[in-house]
Amino acid sequence: MSKKYHKLWILLREKLTDYENDETDSEESAVYHFILTEMAQMEAAEFLED
Repeated sequence: MSKKYHKLWILLREKLTDYENDETDSEESAVYHFILTEMAQMEAAEFLED
């Protein structure tokens, strides 16, 4: 991943984490948690490819 996209990826992850932490609806919080988990798995897969 290029540096530009990696920086955007990190900013997106931070914003989603903020949304997850601020969410009072447990269903919506679970969706954010699922997305963040998927993003972490994608990052790990990319790391292993390098």
